[in-house]
Amino acid sequence: MTVLTVICMGTAHADVTKVAYATYTNGGYQLLHEPVRSSAELLLSDNVYEVQQDTSTMAFRVDTPLGDVWASFDEFDGRFTMIDADLSDKLASVEVNTASLETRAGLVGMLLRGEKFFDVENFPAIRFVGHSLEWYKEKHAVLKGELTIKNVTKQVAFYLKVIDADIDGAFSERITVEASTTIRRTEFGIFSLLPAVSDNVNLFMTIDAVKMSALSMK
Repeated sequence: MTVLTVICMGTAHADVTKVAYATYTNGGYQLLHEPVRSSAELLLSDNVYEVQQDTSTMAFRVDTPLGDVWASFDEFDGRFTMIDADLSDKLASVEVNTASLETRAGLVGMLLRGEKFFDVENFPAIRFVGHSLEWYKEKHAVLKGELTIKNVTKQVAFYLKVIDADIDGAFSERITVEASTTIRRTEFGIFSLLPAVSDNVNLFMTIDAVKMSALSMK
């Protein structure tokens, strides 16, 4: 049996009998509710995972008259747990350094980093905080939360898929999760080059994460 996780950071105090978490058993994931520790803080500290920047990716795609434009961010960090919101008001927390944006075409990268798009000098970070997680089938879930771009915060929902997990122990020591969603850039105050460049932007993340206790032992 292993506990699977997906993106986060936070602290909380609540009745430990309300703990909810996903476990791998008999070839599938199940959402369980049961007391697992006498202390909510201990439960959280034992089940916090850290995003591995070197083996994770965060990218987006937008349609243009010249075809799809892809870009990615090289610098980001985040921590996460699968503990239910009754115990933590932040199931997921990720922060991205906007200045680390990279594209295959250098001029496109300069445009995207400029004030008409991400304006990285004035808005150095993109942030996501997840508040609720719903499993709808084996290895698939929806993570709902708040995305902040250029100091504008909107509700978004990421579709998640667990694509790899270490299931040798009582709790998974390492997992990999794919996450995707589509946003409208105009909702975040980015209007440049409309309608030639699509308003819809597809966001993609592949999150490779290691349990914090495992990291501390290295």
